[in-house]
Amino acid sequence: MKQLSWKRLALAAVALVLAAAVSAGPAWAEKKVIFTAGADFKSLDPALHPSGTFDGLVQVAPYDTLVFHTPDGKIEPSLATSWTYKSPTLIVFKLRKGVKFHDGTTFKAADVKFSLERTLGTKRSRWKTFITMIKGVKVIDDYTVEIELKFPFGPFLTNMAIPVASIVSPAAVKKYGKDFRRNPVGTGPFILDKWVPGEYARFKANPNYWGGRPKIDVLEFRPIPEASTRVLQLRAGQVQLAMFLPPSQMNEVEKDPKLNMLKNPLFRVIYVGMNNKIKPFDNPLVRQAVNYAVDTKAIVEKIMLGVGTPTRGPHGPAVWGYNPAYEQMGYSYNPEKAKALLKEAGYPNGFETDFWHPTGKYTADKIAAEAIQAQLSKVGIRVKLRTGGWGLVAPTIRKGKAPIYFYGWGAMSGDPDMIFFNKFHSKNHGRKGNYSRYNNPAVDKLVDQARQEVGTAKREKMYFQLAKMVLKDAPWLFFKQEVMLVGKSKKLKGVIFHPSERIYFHKASLED
Repeated sequence: MKQLSWKRLALAAVALVLAAAVSAGPAWAEKKVIFTAGADFKSLDPALHPSGTFDGLVQVAPYDTLVFHTPDGKIEPSLATSWTYKSPTLIVFKLRKGVKFHDGTTFKAADVKFSLERTLGTKRSRWKTFITMIKGVKVIDDYTVEIELKFPFGPFLTNMAIPVASIVSPAAVKKYGKDFRRNPVGTGPFILDKWVPGEYARFKANPNYWGGRPKIDVLEFRPIPEASTRVLQLRAGQVQLAMFLPPSQMNEVEKDPKLNMLKNPLFRVIYVGMNNKIKPFDNPLVRQAVNYAVDTKAIVEKIMLGVGTPTRGPHGPAVWGYNPAYEQMGYSYNPEKAKALLKEAGYPNGFETDFWHPTGKYTADKIAAEAIQAQLSKVGIRVKLRTGGWGLVAPTIRKGKAPIYFYGWGAMSGDPDMIFFNKFHSKNHGRKGNYSRYNNPAVDKLVDQARQEVGTAKREKMYFQLAKMVLKDAPWLFFKQEVMLVGKSKKLKGVIFHPSERIYFHKASLED
């Protein structure tokens, strides 16, 4: 009896230890990664991107697209396992079997048709311009879908990897209606757990993910507008990855033995747009004067500590089709030339205007805006800085109420079509992308021709000609190709950084 009592006591002790471990929850073993940026997202509906890049940044967690665009430009299978061009305008996709949406419904070809047609039919979808070349979607069988294009389009597959082409659960869309943007249901590696706008969005690993359960249990995004605060939290171990760090704190992160300092070249070009419908920026001579008045090279190399590549063309070297000749064709720093052009345009004493710019959205955006303000003042252009968060500045620019503004555009496909069509074609005036309201019928015509050309050699020649035309009209002050400074815990491995500013965590792990 005594021996039995000891056994019972031992078993009871083990039970108590196990119970304590269970009651303590998974915190002791939970792999949680917190990443942060300077602005918040507004939508988890891939048909809607009111905050642009930041919406897309977070949307890759709960959703998949048919194909995956690798950082080095390759197209790999995702929800589609293969694809065949039956003609330049007809593509057949074979779909992955055994995939489940987060709500338990089975992924099939009808869901592809539903998702793409839903996005194309959404009036408020700014990014649907990336897939408007789609004429129709036809279900062949449960795991085969045929997409017909309106015209041959070279970068079609890369565009199909952008979050706007994500596949959603029709059942969830029907269930949540307009609230689907807050209740995302896709097939992606992470499932939304809780979202408190302005504070955080928490996702949990999808245990049934077709690509294998992520090694990260919890993925959390936090918007932190102040760049210095992002650095402090990174160094304190409160976040594991911080985007768009300030150049002035690069050394601080580089010297921290717990951190990696990454400099990721992006497709994004940073520019100063001028609203061509607002005086005096309706005059190309004034716009040319602005380009001559600002020493972009000095600002990037000295004030921004070399973070970025100064460029005098509409896009930088990271985008396919870039030509070094842009640097010879473009504007050089010449304040006297700027003054002469202003005089010729009827502004011998310069003029006053409002300069809208965000803070925390782009690398050192506030510092760059202040430097541009100082240089413009030297030729008589007196700008009042209108500084604000992205939620205030972006709508002002898109609605055409900002005479001159600091902005960035990421050609998410890495193809020049996304620069010339979205930013310079007159059909995209306003919220679709052409915020400068630039209008040149000759440019429109050549952009349309280039979009329908599949041959790379011909396309390169067309885009070079387009660059010459746009440079002459100068709807922008051409500034730089962006580089994203990222601070990362050395314990965080396997993160995929894409030049489009999408960050993928489905293959990431966190060491103890």
